Parts: sequence; C-alpha cells; structure tokens
Amino acid sequence: PVADLHSSRMKLAALGLPSTAADGYDSLSNIPMGTSRSVEMMRLKQSQEVELARSIMEIRAIKSARVHLAIPERTVFVRDQATPSASVFLQLAGGRSLDESQVEAIINLVSASISGMSKEDVTVVDQQGRMLSKAIDDPASITTDNQFQYRMRLENIYRSRIESLVSPLVGAGNVNAQVNIEIDFTRSESTEERVDPNGNALRSEQTSRDSTSQAPARGIPGTTANTPPNEATLNATAAVDQNGLGAEDTTNNTTTSGTMSELKNYEVSRTVATTQNPSNRIVRIDAAVLLRENTIIDPATGLEVPEVMAPELMKEIEQLVSSALGMNMARGDTLAVTSRPFVNRVEGVVENWHEQPWVANIAKQGAMIILLAVITLGVVKPLLNRVLVPSGNEMVARGGLSEDEAVALESIEVGEGETLEDIKAK
Repeated sequence: PVADLHSSRMKLAALGLPSTAADGYDSLSNIPMGTSRSVEMMRLKQSQEVELARSIMEIRAIKSARVHLAIPERTVFVRDQATPSASVFLQLAGGRSLDESQVEAIINLVSASISGMSKEDVTVVDQQGRMLSKAIDDPASITTDNQFQYRMRLENIYRSRIESLVSPLVGAGNVNAQVNIEIDFTRSESTEERVDPNGNALRSEQTSRDSTSQAPARGIPGTTANTPPNEATLNATAAVDQNGLGAEDTTNNTTTSGTMSELKNYEVSRTVATTQNPSNRIVRIDAAVLLRENTIIDPATGLEVPEVMAPELMKEIEQLVSSALGMNMARGDTLAVTSRPFVNRVEGVVENWHEQPWVANIAKQGAMIILLAVITLGVVKPLLNRVLVPSGNEMVARGGLSEDEAVALESIEVGEGETLEDIKAK
C-alpha cells in the first residue's frame, strides 16, 4: 500500500538494503573525449567526495557518510582567491557516538585531502542535526567543554554519594537523587605589597671628614710680606670644637677648618604577596532526593495502600545528605527530601476494537472486493455474453433444439394461421 511506502523504506534502510557503492575514482576512466573542462572538474570533485566518504565510513561507529566539497575556481588575482570548504554528513549506528578525537580525525582527513583547505573550513554534522565540529584552536570552546565535563563529573560524584549513603536505609533501588551544582570558573589573581615602618634595618654607613690648617698673614706690606707663607702643619693637639670642626689656635697663631659628612642607608622592611583564587569555586548546591514508599495491605479494604515514611527517618536522611555534600544553607544551598510510591508497571491505553488499524484495513479490502464484484457481475459479464453468443455452439444458434428436432422442424409445412403450439403438435 502507498501508506506503508515510507515505513517500508525505513525498515529496509535499517537492514542496510539496498547497499550500493559509488564508483569513486573509477568513474574518471569513463569520461568521453570532448568533455568540457567544467564537466571534468565536476566529475573530479564528485570522485573526491565519494572517496572521502568511503574513508570516513571505515570508522566503526559510522554507518554512512556523505561529503560535500565547495572548491572555488582558480584565479590569477590573489585578492579574489577564496579558500575551499567542506561539509560532512554522518549517520551514526544505533547507540553509537563519536568522541572529540574521532571528530578531529575526520576534520584532519578532509582538510589534508584538499589543497588549501584549513581545519576551520570543515563542518561535521550527524543525522540528528548536531554540529560535531568546532574551531580546534578556539580557547573559549575548549574551556567551555572542559567546564561542562567537570561539572557533570562532580554532579555524578555527589549523586553516587547520596545513593550509596541512603540505600542501606531504604533498600537498593528505592532512592533516586539529582544534584545541580553552580560553579564559578572566574580566575582572579591579586598582588599585595606591605611596608613596615618599624622594621627598618641599617644597610650601610659612610662618614667623611676634611680638615685644613693655615697661618694668618702678618708683617709689613711689601714684597716680602706678600710672599705666601710656608704650608702650615696640622698639630695633633689642635683645638677642635664640639661639632668636630677646626677652631682657631691662639698659641701658634694658626687657623684650622674642617668639614664632616655622614651617609647612612636603611633597608625598609616590605612584604609582597601574590594570591591566586581558585577558578572552580562552588557557588551553590541544589539537591533533590526521592524515596520509595512501601505498600501494605489495608485490613479494612484488602487493597494495597502506600505506607508513609516516618518523619524521623526523613529528618535523619536529610541531615546525612546535607553533611555528605557539605551543604551550607547560608550560601543558598537547598535540599529537598520527599517520599512517594513508585510506579511498578506502565498502564496501557485501552483502545476500542473498531479503532484498531486492522479493522480499517479489512474494511478497505472488503469494499475493494465488493466493488470488483459489482463491476464483474454488472458490466463485464453482460458484455461477455453479448460478444460470445453469436459465436457460440450450434445448439445455442438453433435456439436450444436438438439436431433431429431441427430437421423435423424444417420438413413440417406451416399453414396459414397456425400457432407455435400447433406446429409443435405436428
């Protein structure tokens, strides 16, 4: 039937039928002479697509693959040159999936097979419409995936903790837990420099002192008096003031002068601290625990009714889970523990007999049979009778009489006014 066409195709496709393989590079040997260059380029591109699809289908998790190449025409102008790109459509086998390494291998295979194609120009999509490819060198995408995987792994660990902790109390298979964790992946780094004014230390000290002594000029002005006196010698017992400078020596009539300098270098005590905050800080934890209520027989009605779990046990389970997960209510963490009877069997929907598909099929087939019977008995049979009567046997042509009766009927003389009964009587 026409209504079953698409479902039949899907069933055949699930069985791998029909399985046909394209020619690939073998079709290049069948190009006739006189083919234009554009046709040759299209055939070559098609062959490359088929060969790439064959190579990709060698991966065990892939059921079928199609490759679409977009190769621009070459031009002599460098400014107008465009890079080639490719799209890969994958149909994965039932229950199979590709990891990141396999997707990256497909991208590298396609990009390395076409000259001038980069890995960023290859797109991989599966039959569910999910994009499997991404920018390999995109740090944002890599960071996001790693953060998501870390969050999922941490939630699974917390969920396992709850189930392993509560299962001995309520029984295996009687607890179901879900955990949602909000994590702050912001990275921060702070540098602090502190100076202690009371923690000074003398690093170096330098002291320098200069002293000079000379006699004053005296005598009668003239040539002899203008002659500079001999260099005065410094007396070890020269008078020195309290600041360390020279003073006038009245005993020898000499004048002493001096300078003194002192340099001290202090090292200031300081502390430089660099603090890097963790990038995977847990901001909030939300957990929900569902416990199965046991069923008991009600003595009054004889029916199964759920047994409500004791509030003390619920409170104890809540405290255990909160301690196991390290929950902080001041931070905004929430924990919900409830008990409900689980559904052991799935109740189907009652469907009336006249609404079932086989009833409609029988009705269609019955109507078809009745229509064919009406056409056969009402149209075909009368038409055949009219066609076949003139060419029937001799008995039908004689009006149903035997041969003797027909000969006797020819030898009887029929008189005027005789009826058929009179002729039969003769």
